[in-house]
Amino acid sequence: MASSEDGKLDKASRQWLADFTSLADEIQLVKESRQKLKSVLDDYSKQPSRIAKQLKDLKNSRARIVATSFADSEEYLSQIDKMEKDLLVIRATLPQPNHIILQIVLGDLNVQMRNEKEKFAYKEKYEVFKLRVTILTCFLAVSCWLFPSRSLDAVLHFLYVWYYCTVTVREHILRANGSRIKGWWLMHHYVSTVISGLLLTWPDDELYAKFRPTFIYFSVYMALTQFIQTFYQRSFLIKREMLLGSRSREISTEGIRAKTLSDLRFLIPFLFGAYLFQFFNSYKLVMLWLSAANPTFHVLWCGTLFGVVGTGNTSTTLMVLWTKFKQKKE
Repeated sequence: MASSEDGKLDKASRQWLADFTSLADEIQLVKESRQKLKSVLDDYSKQPSRIAKQLKDLKNSRARIVATSFADSEEYLSQIDKMEKDLLVIRATLPQPNHIILQIVLGDLNVQMRNEKEKFAYKEKYEVFKLRVTILTCFLAVSCWLFPSRSLDAVLHFLYVWYYCTVTVREHILRANGSRIKGWWLMHHYVSTVISGLLLTWPDDELYAKFRPTFIYFSVYMALTQFIQTFYQRSFLIKREMLLGSRSREISTEGIRAKTLSDLRFLIPFLFGAYLFQFFNSYKLVMLWLSAANPTFHVLWCGTLFGVVGTGNTSTTLMVLWTKFKQKKE
């Protein structure tokens, strides 16, 4: 009986050892494959830069090409434009060096995602994060309105500082993975972080008390606008995923684009209302600074930066709308 049990135990031990050895070999193979893949990607990552330089040289000679009697010059130029667009897609699939902000926060950590599914999942989680913070900021802003307290205001301002810092890092990660987030929106987050920091450190003086109600109303309005914008962006992501994953003719690019533009038309009035509010904040703060005998630096700096944010938001949104309008006409 004992020998039978010893035999079973010995057989199980040998099987476990074989499984363990097989697993160790597979792990080693995965490590070697990843190293080879990294080496190949590093080599190929240098190619788009070289091709981009060549395309730039070709574009610089555009005027000379058009001036010639070359019959196919228009087709030649359109091919250059197409190659530039294709190059952007290729670059999005290759590892990119981290932006200086990511270098500071994350070091040399590779933030490149392996496939479109991972990118979509990250974007979806990002939109959920923004939605949750938006609900929290709206709750805090209403609480500040109902229960006036400089301490409660400080919690709201600190939340804004943390939110814009976090959003900046996340959007840099999205850009590193091919998202075409315009540079202004990242700059907007930097400037908004500074504004929030100034409001957080603004002394509880008479000028702060005068501006406080306006900022509370502004925070509630911005939370509602952000709430609508987040649903628009999540809806756009879902439609895009449907388009990429569908093999059915029932879901077309034109149908997705038409529905997206319809949703955008609903969002636009709220966005421009927020931009007008930013200009009003700038105007009110500058007027407070001019009327005060000895104002702190927070007043003028906040007023100036609100004006910068309003100007940048308005001009960038108008450019985006103009681009979408041209695409619709084409």
